[in-house]
Amino acid sequence: MRHKQVAYVLLRITIGVVFLFYGIGKFTMGRAVLVNGLVQQFAKTPLPPGLVRVFGNVIPFAEVILGLCVLFGVFTTIALALMGILLIALTFGMVLVPNPSIVANNLIYCVIVFLLLYLAEYNAFSLERLWKK
Repeated sequence: MRHKQVAYVLLRITIGVVFLFYGIGKFTMGRAVLVNGLVQQFAKTPLPPGLVRVFGNVIPFAEVILGLCVLFGVFTTIALALMGILLIALTFGMVLVPNPSIVANNLIYCVIVFLLLYLAEYNAFSLERLWKK
């Protein structure tokens, strides 16, 4: 059973790092640049620019916070569920644009997140486990 726990923590850390650094990258480019780029990208979709702006401002914070939570195993189930919801929203947006390659990548991330939720019983190495002891 130990090997399943190690596999779980490695996958959890990997997706946590991916989200954390995608979020940091969005802060590095500047939120205004990100938001303006998203508004242009979604200009020909039915999404209102105001909604795109709000979502664009929230994404970097969500990615960093969720990435940290999943990386360190804090509120893991909630963080993974929110990560899944965020991925669904991001995938929906890329379907509207359309951008099939990003949709495909997002679906891979979705499968990873959903697997981590499904196999949560193997989440033995996390800060929340230490706190429960």
